[in-house]
Amino acid sequence: MSFVPAPQQAIAASSNNAAASNSKNAVNTATAGKATDDKEEEEKRDIFNLRTFDLFWVDRKSLMYRDGIDKTFDRETKKALVTVKQRSSIPIILRDMGPPRGSIFDPTEKWEEEKRRKEDKEAEEQAAAAAAAEATAKSGKKKGGKKGNEKKKSTADAIKESNAADKVKKDHTRDLEKLSNLRTLRSLQETTCDTMSGQIHRMIKMLHLAVCDLRQGSVNSSEAEVLDILWALEEMPSFKTADDEVATEKAAKKEEKKSEKTDKKSSKKDSKKDSKKASKKDDKKDKDEPKKIVLSTEAQSLKSLYKDGGDSRGSYKDSLKYARKLMNGKENLITFQL
Repeated sequence: MSFVPAPQQAIAASSNNAAASNSKNAVNTATAGKATDDKEEEEKRDIFNLRTFDLFWVDRKSLMYRDGIDKTFDRETKKALVTVKQRSSIPIILRDMGPPRGSIFDPTEKWEEEKRRKEDKEAEEQAAAAAAAEATAKSGKKKGGKKGNEKKKSTADAIKESNAADKVKKDHTRDLEKLSNLRTLRSLQETTCDTMSGQIHRMIKMLHLAVCDLRQGSVNSSEAEVLDILWALEEMPSFKTADDEVATEKAAKKEEKKSEKTDKKSSKKDSKKDSKKASKKDDKKDKDEPKKIVLSTEAQSLKSLYKDGGDSRGSYKDSLKYARKLMNGKENLITFQL
């Protein structure tokens, strides 16, 4: 059964411009003109039928199929409301487009090979760029020395940087004001944010609303909606980098606390001996100081969202944990999508 409706094409009505005449020459020209018109129409029909599958020629409702009924009781009207569930047939179409069972061709293996090839190419390009940068740095040192490397920023560059930073702050505050007034998934989907931190905030708020609706058991909520929003959020490269920065900062703080505790215990044990104290002081000086992690603007905004973001139904951090736990609980995501 095909979900694609038959293409339709408006056929122009043949125009009868030439008046009927009794002469044989007029009849011959009319028949020749009709033959050429018929050929052109046939060629146009063939081109039209060979068009690719796209949404311009297909209605989206034709790609949906019925999947059960939901009944809810409205206390105000005292009537039962029946809603028809619908599912998309695109996952089934994509499954059928795959290779048949027992075939030698496996697209997953080919995709992994392509990924490795791209990674190797990127690594080679990075190595070449690093080597070129080192060569330019060495040549600059030989020619200019210290004076060439110590270039001060001009006042114009400093003013440009400050103006750009102010613009980013203003855009971010505008995005926060816009998002604070929106409380439904539909309104959040229709809005746009100017900054990357605003876009991350928008996606996390959408995920929070979907998770809260799912926990409360609302009719319009579903696990598929939560997972779709989570996948869209994790596909954002800015969110990935910001989340990694927050995680590394948290791990560094834990390591610092552990090292402080061990130092305190060792100092208490060896407090009686002065010589050991002096040697430990020297060892502490020799130790490398922990590197301070400087968070980007997106990571700072994400950290504040994890800490203070939320509403009366819960926090954004808990909603993100719940969605990730839900995704990890699915054994096979392909069967879940189908």
